[in-house]
This record gives sequence, C-alpha cells and structure tokens, in this order.
Amino acid sequence: MIFSSPAKINLSLKLIRKRLDGYHDIDSDFQFLNWGDKVEIFSSNKLSVSTTKIQLSQQENLVTEALKTIESFCDTQLNYSVKIEKNIPLGSGLGGGSSNAATVMLAVNSLANLNLSLDVLVDLGKSLGSDIPFFLKGLSGRVSGIGEIIEPKEFPEDLVMILFPGCSISTKDAFKAVTFEEISNKRDSTKVNYFEEWVLFNYPLVKEAYDFLSKYKEVSISGTGSSMFTKINSFEEGKEIMDNAPRKLAYVITNTINKSPLLNELLNSGV
Repeated sequence: MIFSSPAKINLSLKLIRKRLDGYHDIDSDFQFLNWGDKVEIFSSNKLSVSTTKIQLSQQENLVTEALKTIESFCDTQLNYSVKIEKNIPLGSGLGGGSSNAATVMLAVNSLANLNLSLDVLVDLGKSLGSDIPFFLKGLSGRVSGIGEIIEPKEFPEDLVMILFPGCSISTKDAFKAVTFEEISNKRDSTKVNYFEEWVLFNYPLVKEAYDFLSKYKEVSISGTGSSMFTKINSFEEGKEIMDNAPRKLAYVITNTINKSPLLNELLNSGV
C-alpha cells in the first residue's frame, strides 16, 4: 500500500531555553504541506527500508530506527519492505525524515494489528526525533516543549512556493551553534524564526536565494533551513518569479493544509 508522508513548514520558530538534558524548549507554529514523500509498504520475508530519488542507506534512515524501536517494544518481528520516494530534500527544514518515520509507524501499527495507542506511538517516536509527535498526530498547530506538546490550531491554507537553495543544513548542528546568550538576546526580537540570521550568515547559497526571492515577496526560512517559503497568488506568479532567478533553483508550488492527508488514507484504507 502507498501512503503520504507530507512535509511541514515552520510558520514561526522561537527558542525558549536550553534544558539540562541538552535539548531546547521551543515555541513554534507548524503547518502541513500538501506535498512530500510517498511511502510504499508491503509484506516481505524480512524488514527492509530503501529510498528512491535521494539515496539514504537503511542504517542511517530514521524509518529503520523507528521500526526497530517498535519491534523491541512489542517483542515481535516486523517483516515489511518499505520503499520511500524521497521528494523532500535532506537538511531542508521540512521534516522529511520525521515524517517518513511517523507515516511508517502509523501504517505498520495498523497493518500488523499491533493496536498501539497514539500516546504510546508518540512516546516511542519522541525519543527518535522531536518532530515525530507532530507528524503522528497529523494536525497543524502550536508546538512546544522539545516538540512533544502539540496544541491543534487552524491557520490560513495558502498557495505557497518552497525554494531549495541546493544545500543541506543539519538541525543538530544548528541547535548546537545557538548559545544561551543568543536565546536571551532574541526573546524580544521581532524575528519569527530565531535561526534565520544564523542560517543566512553561515550558508551563502541560502542567502543568495533568500535575497533574490526577497525582491519580490516576503520570505521565511523553514525551521533551521535550508528551504524557504513565500505566499503567492498563483502558479503563474511563482513561475514568473523563478524565471528571473540568478541560477537554476529547485522549487515547488503547493498548498499549506491543516490536516495530514495520511489520516484520511489510514481511515479509508481499511487497514
């Protein structure tokens, strides 16, 4: 069966504090995109995970870790083959890896009749990635704590253009680079994304694309980057802007949505 694994954008991202455990408490608005990866899952004689378009080894794929975690928790073997069509670039700030893991956790929970509650899946998922609880719950909203506290919230569903500068940014590296002093200094900042200045200063390709797009529209960095997004009025407007780009830049035009398409797919699939 084939399931959606949607991307997300951060409409805002503020850091509250660095915790004693090394993680950061955040305050962020997350919204889904009606675009992302596709995940095919079918029964097999062993567990295997593979990707197309973007190569990622089974060992470094978060999906493998998620399934191994469920196997250990349930003391069972999950003999499924998972094939992921990777459209979401790595290190783009769109939550691709976490989305893949959440999609597979929800789908396999149903396919294998594990009957794990959503709360249990969230507990398992948050130990693997801070964005996984959001993708498991499937509703846009305000995200706080280290990502495990989600308050569902409706946002305008807009036509947006997502721009990819052609580089990857490690979320771990971004959070490591932020000091407590920087968090304190930005508490009264009007910036909706605390990482924006850091990203633009450290990644020339991102700054080049950001400066170009800013000539036409208000631009926001998603998460810790490297992708950025802007609201547009039509596909034609987006294409016209990109025709003037200083170099060939990958982009996607899609809609923001408040509910993950995966929820209806699971409901209607009969699994």
